[in-house]
Amino acid sequence: MKALLNPLTLLVVIIGCLVSVGCSDDDDAPREKAKIYTLNALPGFNNPGNVIFQKDGSNATLVTIQLEGTEDGAIHPAHIHANSVAEGGPIVVDLTSVDGSTGRSQTRVTMFDNGTPVTYEELITYNGHVNVHLSMEDLATLIAEGNIGSNAPSAPSPPNGTGY
Repeated sequence: MKALLNPLTLLVVIIGCLVSVGCSDDDDAPREKAKIYTLNALPGFNNPGNVIFQKDGSNATLVTIQLEGTEDGAIHPAHIHANSVAEGGPIVVDLTSVDGSTGRSQTRVTMFDNGTPVTYEELITYNGHVNVHLSMEDLATLIAEGNIGSNAPSAPSPPNGTGY
């Protein structure tokens, strides 16, 4: 009986050790990368906010715009443009319009409007800026704008990877 007890006890101890070593409070899941850029309200408007670029898989970027002070029923077209705000430039990515009832827009970007593929890493270093317009009927009026990529430093990445 004594010989049988020793291997059984040893087995229980080994299993206990393996279980305790294998358990951890650390979350080893990789966090998705994200960069936050500021969108400044233009004179006459009170719609500051952020645009967040979040890595979405290996070849996509989730671009989220969040503005303050938008009105229910309003739709605000948004775009990524080439060059800095000061220089101006052509539209390179049409983004989903900002919904005035939420102040929010989300677009999954995998390519520029001309069909050229673009990755998260390329977008966060891109020579560009984001414009948010008053409406489809008044694209000449901007309510918010901000430099992105190589034109602006970003805020720290959000702790949960989403910006919210």
